[in-house]
Amino acid sequence: MDKIKLIGEQIKYLRKQAGLTQSQLAEGIITQAQISNIEKGNVLPLCTTLYELANKLGVNVNYFYEQAYNIRFDYMTEVKKQVRKAIRERDYLKVEIILKDEFDNPLFKVDQNRQFLLWHWALIEYYNKRNFSEAIRLLRESIDMDINPNIFNLKVQRIAILNSLAILYNEEKDYLESINIYNKAFKELNLLIELRNFQLEVRLCYGISKSLSKIEEIEQSNYYSKRGIEICINNESLYLLGELYYQLGQNYDVENQKDLAKFNYKKAEKIFELTHKEEYISVVKKKIMKLQLD
Repeated sequence: MDKIKLIGEQIKYLRKQAGLTQSQLAEGIITQAQISNIEKGNVLPLCTTLYELANKLGVNVNYFYEQAYNIRFDYMTEVKKQVRKAIRERDYLKVEIILKDEFDNPLFKVDQNRQFLLWHWALIEYYNKRNFSEAIRLLRESIDMDINPNIFNLKVQRIAILNSLAILYNEEKDYLESINIYNKAFKELNLLIELRNFQLEVRLCYGISKSLSKIEEIEQSNYYSKRGIEICINNESLYLLGELYYQLGQNYDVENQKDLAKFNYKKAEKIFELTHKEEYISVVKKKIMKLQLD
C-alpha cells in the first residue's frame, strides 16, 4: 500500500482509539478538511503538522514513519481482540503464545499499546508462572506510565488495569488492598464524563462484591452485586449476570437467609445454562441441593 495512505490510516486509527473527531484532532493545528484529506491518503502532512498531530495523539512522530514501513493497524486490532478473548476464556497460555511474538513489534512500542502489553504480560506472570511480585510490579508500571491522561480509551484501559490489580490481591487473599484498589477504580470511573463502559463497571461491581464478602461486609457486597445486576439488565446483557446472582446467593447463604439464597442461586443456574457455563452449573446445583436438604 502507498506509504501516504498508510500514514493516513495510522492517524485515523489513533484518532478513533483516542475517541476524537476529526475536528477535535484538527483544532489548533490544521482544518478538519485537511485532516480528512490526510486520513484518506490524498496528502502527506508537513513534518511540523505531523509532529503536532503525533503529540496530540500521544505518540512519537517517528511512529508514523516506522509503521509506514511495517505492520498495518488492523493487525494490532486483531492481536488485542484475540488476547482479550483468551483472557475471557482464562486461557493464559494462549495469551503468552500470542504476546511472545509481539515484543519486537514496533506497534507495541507506542504508549497505549505498550501499556496493553505490560498489563497482559503481568497476568501471564501470575497465572502461568505464579510470580505475584513480578505481576504486581508490571501492573503498577503500566498504571504509572506517563501517557496522555485526556484520551478516553486510555482512561478506560487504566481502570481495567486497576481491576486486574485488585483481582490479583483478591486471589492472594489481601482483601483490604483489593477493596482499596476497587474504590480507586470506581472514583476514576465516576470522573468519566464520556459514555461509560458498562462491562467494565460490571466487572468492578462483581470484583469488589467478592472481596467485601470475604471480609464479611455482606451488606456492602450485596449493594455492589445488585448494582451490577441492574447495569446488566439496563443494558440487556448477560455479561457476568450469572456470577452476580451467584454472589448474592452466597451472601444470603452465609446469613442463613435460605429462601433468598435459593432464589438467587436458581437465577444464576438459569443464566449459566443459557451461556453454557458448565463448570458453574454443577457448582450452583450443589448449593441448591444443599439448601433443600438442610
